[in-house]
Amino acid sequence: MQEFLTVSQLNGYIEALLSGDPLLVDLWVKGEISGLKVYQQSGHIYFTLKDRDSAVSCVMFRSRARSLKFRPEEGMEVLLRGYVSVFSRQGRYQLYAQEMQPFGLGGLYLQLEQLKQRLAAAGYFDEGRKKSLPRLVQRVGIVTSRDGAALRDILRVLRQRYQHVDVVLVHSSVQGAEAPRELADGIRILNEYAGVEVIIVGRGGGSLEDLMAFNSEDVVQAIFDSQIPVISAVGHEVDFTLSDLAADIRAATPTQAAQMAVPELMVLEEMLQNMQARMGRALLNTVAWRTEALDRVMMRRVWQESPLIKDSIRSLNELNVRLARAMQDRLGQALKRQEVAGAALGNLSPLRVLERGYALVKAGERLVRDVDRVEPGQVLQVLLHNGELEVEVRSRKKGEHGEVEF
Repeated sequence: MQEFLTVSQLNGYIEALLSGDPLLVDLWVKGEISGLKVYQQSGHIYFTLKDRDSAVSCVMFRSRARSLKFRPEEGMEVLLRGYVSVFSRQGRYQLYAQEMQPFGLGGLYLQLEQLKQRLAAAGYFDEGRKKSLPRLVQRVGIVTSRDGAALRDILRVLRQRYQHVDVVLVHSSVQGAEAPRELADGIRILNEYAGVEVIIVGRGGGSLEDLMAFNSEDVVQAIFDSQIPVISAVGHEVDFTLSDLAADIRAATPTQAAQMAVPELMVLEEMLQNMQARMGRALLNTVAWRTEALDRVMMRRVWQESPLIKDSIRSLNELNVRLARAMQDRLGQALKRQEVAGAALGNLSPLRVLERGYALVKAGERLVRDVDRVEPGQVLQVLLHNGELEVEVRSRKKGEHGEVEF
């Protein structure tokens, strides 16, 4: 019978005990980093995790260290997941780190600040690369949750300002583990397939944790790579997300983003009227300038002494009168056509129809065109020219083909 153990056998026995303990094979430990050493050649990280009374040696191998989303620093308080085992060569136990994160909300701010500094140094937030929004947008892309209030706000404002605009929605989660990937994929899809002229990406407000998807590097990268101008529309006004910094335009709310994306129809009508007036003044100024130039030429002495010239002067005067009359006629016709076109454009506005006392009735996102599609007790939205009503159906009546009451 062997009466002794070798050192290797002892360490192996202890290692077997540790690896068989269910608590020590996968546990979370909180502590402060001390004695941090990062070896550039191997990529391994060695440090001590301590609290007020105790300390434990730790190691994080390169394969795990590459997944860190922050830079560990001396004195930083962290939360570490790993397992306990024995380093047989020295006969001491160590905590082998599998993952690590800053502890608490302060750690979250630190992680964001480090990511912000790295992306800023790489040029992701440079003002010089930001794109301008087009003046007249026919198709808007939106990346957000189809179930959120942010989408309803955006669609409501778009309808009020410019009802003829096309909307392409890419549904995405706006918080949770899958949200960064889905948001980034949505931006790329709109760039590749949708033919939109501006992209709105965002959500309603929330806490820092709720907004973390818009602080992810994946979303910032997708915004930076977008060939289409991007409006960041995260519903908070005090703090900025990294998506706000990377976007071409930052809107404080989804409602403001919709206002930025499309022009108001009444503003377009006013612009058209101004252009008509400017064109009319330009034509009149051109006629006046050319008439004055001709008068100056005709006043020269050489034109007044020759009989042939005198006849020519009379002819030129007649032609000048005819030219001025023709120009006035052409100008009047052009202004009249512009006036008719402007009036036609105004008549096309849905707001003009609503101002005459008509209303649009909707059930959700669907227009109500048939009384049979409505049930008693159903809540409907009634759009008027200056606002929106929410009504409950008390009864329904059919027109010429009979009547049904409930």
